[in-house]
Amino acid sequence: MPHPHASLLKEFQIAIDHIVPSVPKEIRAEAQKLHDALLKNEDASEEEIEAALAQVGIAEYPHRKASQEIAGKLEEQTRLALVLEHVDETVRAMLKKHLDAGVPLVEIVRSSLFETELTPEQRYQVEDALLDAADHVREELAKAIDPSSEKYLKLVERWRAHAATIEEKIQELEKLAAKDPKWKEEIQNKAARFREGFSVTERDPELEEVEKEIEYWKDTLGEQL
Repeated sequence: MPHPHASLLKEFQIAIDHIVPSVPKEIRAEAQKLHDALLKNEDASEEEIEAALAQVGIAEYPHRKASQEIAGKLEEQTRLALVLEHVDETVRAMLKKHLDAGVPLVEIVRSSLFETELTPEQRYQVEDALLDAADHVREELAKAIDPSSEKYLKLVERWRAHAATIEEKIQELEKLAAKDPKWKEEIQNKAARFREGFSVTERDPELEEVEKEIEYWKDTLGEQL
């Protein structure tokens, strides 16, 4: 009998398989251990799996960001070249039209353009190409980054501190939920979505977005503050 949350666990495994090469082996091993335990436990809830995804994501976050900062341009160029090589001419022309206008590949895939300008079969080409490119990108990053170098370790610490600042701001947002019962649930849900962004399968939370949300609710709750 398949696990009741098999699709989510499959995403978890894919994320583990594509963790950046510079992430310490112990983080990768712990991620796999968490995944395997959840897979064996058919009573594991969606919340438990999401908590595990966030735990791995927070540990992986500073290493991924450090890798991207050192070799981000190489990563993007490699991924883009492989994707364009993988898709057919029609899809390639659509992508190049927006790429030549300055839109990054990741933004094209996330935008409504991806849904409106491509058929399901064409979208599958791009998604399949991105998965195939991931392994090649990992190989290139492994060659380009020395995880024991002083530069890399300093960047990891900087991004770890940045993640801690984001978490502090999320906590600040959560505290605002107690100011007015009318908005409590909405504020708590927003804070939860920001925190879920640390999951290895979600988009990273951005400090500026959390700060803007805090300012918005401070204005909304002005008379209660």
